[in-house]
Amino acid sequence: MTNRNYSANFLLAFPIIAITLLLSSCVDVDKSLGGDVIPGDYNLEIENMTLDVPVQMKMADSLQTLYPDYLIVGAYKDPELGAVLSQGAFHFVPVNKGNDYGDNPVPISFKIYINVSQRLVLDQSEVSIPQNMYLYKLKKGIDSTMLYSNSLSVNDIDPVPINLGAISYFGGDSINMNLSLDFAEEILSSSQEERDSIELFAQKFKGLLISTEQMPGSLTGGRFNIIDPSNIYLEMKYRHTEVDSLIDKDSVVLFYVPTSIPYMNKYSHSSGTFESNNPSGKIILEGLAGIKPYIDFEEVKRDIHLWAEENDILPERLVISKAELRLPYELPPDYRLLSQYPTQLFLATRISSVAYDNLPLYQPVSDINILSSGTMNRSKMYYSLNISSYIQRMLSGKNTGKELKTWITPITQQRNAYTGEVNYLVDNVVYFKAKLNGNNDQRKPQIVITYAVLP
Repeated sequence: MTNRNYSANFLLAFPIIAITLLLSSCVDVDKSLGGDVIPGDYNLEIENMTLDVPVQMKMADSLQTLYPDYLIVGAYKDPELGAVLSQGAFHFVPVNKGNDYGDNPVPISFKIYINVSQRLVLDQSEVSIPQNMYLYKLKKGIDSTMLYSNSLSVNDIDPVPINLGAISYFGGDSINMNLSLDFAEEILSSSQEERDSIELFAQKFKGLLISTEQMPGSLTGGRFNIIDPSNIYLEMKYRHTEVDSLIDKDSVVLFYVPTSIPYMNKYSHSSGTFESNNPSGKIILEGLAGIKPYIDFEEVKRDIHLWAEENDILPERLVISKAELRLPYELPPDYRLLSQYPTQLFLATRISSVAYDNLPLYQPVSDINILSSGTMNRSKMYYSLNISSYIQRMLSGKNTGKELKTWITPITQQRNAYTGEVNYLVDNVVYFKAKLNGNNDQRKPQIVITYAVLP
């Protein structure tokens, strides 16, 4: 019997088999097969068009500031935009219920202790400038209807400060004030029922407002101080007579700021003079409730319809693949000024909110929840806002009325610690200042649209 080496034979045959299979698999595929039976009208062509956007400047007044993340107390004087003042208003209530002030209580001292979480400046050299701080009584209580930065008027604030003497604050970790003993006597006059109820105590004493003042004379600059309301405490020392022993006794009562009832920021700006329907120079973007770029998309819709008519296109047949709003800027003389620019911008409308009894709020348009765009492109020197679905809804008639009136605002994020969900909000806490290119600049605001036309 002959022994055959099958392994050796297979090894010799394998290259021949592999080459045969490789050659037999190299078959040309005609990808155009069937293309001639598809009507030409159904071949969608992707095109691009660029549209200049007319940008106006309008104030973002009546900005929602009820229940903010922080109280913002500060002042800033800009050589171009003028003065900005931010004040924080809040309630205070006793720490302990059931306190009995005794007979004939007489105040000895009354103090407020305010921890400052952070300091914001546009120029780092101003982080330690002196600011005179004042505390005022409110004549009108803060409630859920006082939703906006201008809800408190000057007439709602007692003009006489209750702190004893001007308090110079240099940007440290805390602000401490000695308060009027006359005000302390008012607190000691509260009834037991009022002391035992947050709502009744807040109704009786309305609340307090902390404020500062502008830099003196021709000096410019300033600082904004960020305060967590839960880090504000008041301490009153008083003397009273014990009913049983008729012995004079010194006691202490503490107060805190409850975040379960309304507190708010009050903003005032001088930049309203920059409002314009057709600004000829740079477009100014100011933080808080200041001047903002404003786009009326009724005008944009009209311009798209005119372009479509010139190109024999029905606007309702347009399919938007991408619509990018570009807001260019020029490099400032001092590159460090870019730190004053917001990191993210987006369109915001002011429409009714079901969560606040249908009162109008500034809210980012829904595109940002999907695309998270609006960031600064530093290499190309423009902000890029992806507003694709917004433009599509506009063309289909789903965005109408106030939904087409948009402010360009700084945006902040809130992340749910449990679900990881990110919510985007109009930033109503940080003061920014930026200059964007205007309608007459060579690099002007534009929308770059990638589209197709349905047959």
